[in-house]
Amino acid sequence: MKKMFTFIIFVILTTTSAIAFANLPTNTKATRENLLEDAVIDLLRPQIGKVIENHYGTTFEIGTFCERIINIKKLDHPGSWLFQTKLEFTTFTGTHNSLDVFTVTLKKIGIQMIG
Repeated sequence: MKKMFTFIIFVILTTTSAIAFANLPTNTKATRENLLEDAVIDLLRPQIGKVIENHYGTTFEIGTFCERIINIKKLDHPGSWLFQTKLEFTTFTGTHNSLDVFTVTLKKIGIQMIG
């Protein structure tokens, strides 16, 4: 009986704490600027992968986090499709092993990406 009571208390505490932490609000608002920054970072994933491969020789088990755009600008006239993006990210391997902090400038010239 004592084991059953302990088990029930354990289940109640686990469930209650999981529900309480699941409903915490985040500090980041889904503004247009944040959504556009996330979209640009997502579109630049292949080029970020090339930067990692050029530096480490592989992308195997190497990930990135804390990606942020430092600067983005058009290279020619305002209606052109030529962009230069400066972004920063941290690489990691495994669970808690941060490797390096990168600051990378990528240029889109026509349909070619230069990193």
